[in-house]
Amino acid sequence: MSEHDEDVGLEEAWPGLARESMERLGRERGWRGVELYMLSHENLTLDYEVASGTFSSSAGGGFTVSARVWTDERVGTAIESVHSKQTLEKVLLAAEEKARTGTPGAFPTSSLASTPLPTNAWRAAADFSRAHLCAERIVKDVLPPGVVVQALVVKQECTGSLLLRSDGVEVFRRAEQEAAFLRCETSRGAVVDAVPLPPGAAKGRSDLEPIRARLADAVAALEGPAKKADRSLPLVLRPLVAAPLVAGLAWLLRGDIATATPALVRAVGRKLFPSILTVEDDPMNPRGIQRRQLDDEGRPTRVLRLVDEGRLVGFLHSEETAARLGVEPGGRGLRDLVHPATPTALNLCILPREDTLPADYTELVARVENFSTMPTPGTVSLIAGGWEVRDGRRVHRVEPLELELPVLETFRSLRGVGSDLAFFPSAEGCGTPTLMLPPPGG
Repeated sequence: MSEHDEDVGLEEAWPGLARESMERLGRERGWRGVELYMLSHENLTLDYEVASGTFSSSAGGGFTVSARVWTDERVGTAIESVHSKQTLEKVLLAAEEKARTGTPGAFPTSSLASTPLPTNAWRAAADFSRAHLCAERIVKDVLPPGVVVQALVVKQECTGSLLLRSDGVEVFRRAEQEAAFLRCETSRGAVVDAVPLPPGAAKGRSDLEPIRARLADAVAALEGPAKKADRSLPLVLRPLVAAPLVAGLAWLLRGDIATATPALVRAVGRKLFPSILTVEDDPMNPRGIQRRQLDDEGRPTRVLRLVDEGRLVGFLHSEETAARLGVEPGGRGLRDLVHPATPTALNLCILPREDTLPADYTELVARVENFSTMPTPGTVSLIAGGWEVRDGRRVHRVEPLELELPVLETFRSLRGVGSDLAFFPSAEGCGTPTLMLPPPGG
């Protein structure tokens, strides 16, 4: 058999070929258990040049396999791009080698119902025509008049994943995600925003009004006369500005971060935040960006209440981090192309309320792009512009404020939560309403 024939056969007979390899090697080498997680991925990026109406695109993809092998009381993990039966077996043997010095681990026990690979459904396919139509619709329906667009990018991620275990578990999942990212030029820096593009967005069957209104407000805040912000006024962060801060909270509530932060683990069950803060991660939230019923370790996802009226309830866990803390996994073990499963939020958000705004405050509506929103772990860096508000009315623009916000301390000082919940692809898919914070000080 030629290498090309093996490549084709690997795609067409993926489940059978993979299971035969793992079971044969498992018998020959006396493994306690073995798991293969296979990912077919295809990505498309379309860059749309608004001024000329031209575009460029790039695409890529491939097959990646993650193997876990249990030998005696230890488990080893290996990951590799796969083109043939030989490379498939190579990654299994590499996982066995890693198990010699690996960590103790029990083979997963699961009552999962199998969802086998459908016929001819393995390969994921990006859709260039749809991406192009989405970009044109955003130009028509979203951009404020006269705005200079530095970048308009539509990204598609299409995946087919297959989880096989030596106990007979076989779980297939197919997913497609599409989002548009905008960077618009203003006299005080570039304002950035992003919007998920659900099916039908290219043909006008989705609501782009929220991003249109956000972007128009952000551009207006960064153009025209402005005064220095009064640092004695409380801050009101509209969702576009608050989103990176909530993404920082999602990072803080990951199980791997918690296991490295004993004080945070000891705070579980205690009121760590104000009563106005409730945080959930709902995998089936109809407004969320990542809807799914199983994680990449084959475990069912479910709604997780992580903070309940200020009380820290728990963390996002993979099988590994849950075992470290002696708790049940919550179905949040997600994988990327080159790493084992790590705890990852799906649609984490702060639950909206209708807290009353103060009479006077600094309202931040525009996030100016900076190099990194978390240059130091646990601290979110923001540059944001907006308005000074007196007696509930905007009186003048304020020059962009540079804010360094320690995540834990910032949420412990939270003063209010709005009702205008929005989700953001540019903030790890997290959602947030307006957040009210104390004055930034001098």
